[in-house]
Amino acid sequence: LNLAMLYKTPVIFVIENNGYAMGTAVKRSSNVEDLSTLGESYDMPSFAVDGMNVEAVHEAVAEAADRARRGDGPTLLEMRTYRYKGHSMSDPQKYRTKEEVEEYKQRDPVEQVLATIRENNILSEEEIEEIVKGVKQKVTDAVKFAEESPWPDGQDAFKDVYIQEDYPFVME
Repeated sequence: LNLAMLYKTPVIFVIENNGYAMGTAVKRSSNVEDLSTLGESYDMPSFAVDGMNVEAVHEAVAEAADRARRGDGPTLLEMRTYRYKGHSMSDPQKYRTKEEVEEYKQRDPVEQVLATIRENNILSEEEIEEIVKGVKQKVTDAVKFAEESPWPDGQDAFKDVYIQEDYPFVME
């Protein structure tokens, strides 16, 4: 991060904070609850963003991208979001209540966007349904492609790997 600031690297660092580290709340597993402050030690512009609000995410990323394009260096964004399911299939989710999960489901980003589209008559219900069908088909096609694709060749791990032979910190 320090080098990114020093060289004004045009990058956006994103922390996706769903409130939990596996099954432990962030406030119980970190002495820093506001993860957006981590960039301050590098004098990096850092912001907490409501990751459940598509428009807030868009605005924050657009601002960070503009900053990078101007040559002003990196930005750190903490996207505060939520996961509805457990960390894994074997996660009993005893660390949170059903009420908590339901509260966040009421703020679901997809539902918020659909409400905005409906309120502003941007699309008809038929157009929305067409999009939903198209998305479901793309997911089905992607799963089918993945399941039917051969395993990659072991040599693929070495493709498109950048190596700088004269990297200054490597001692021979």
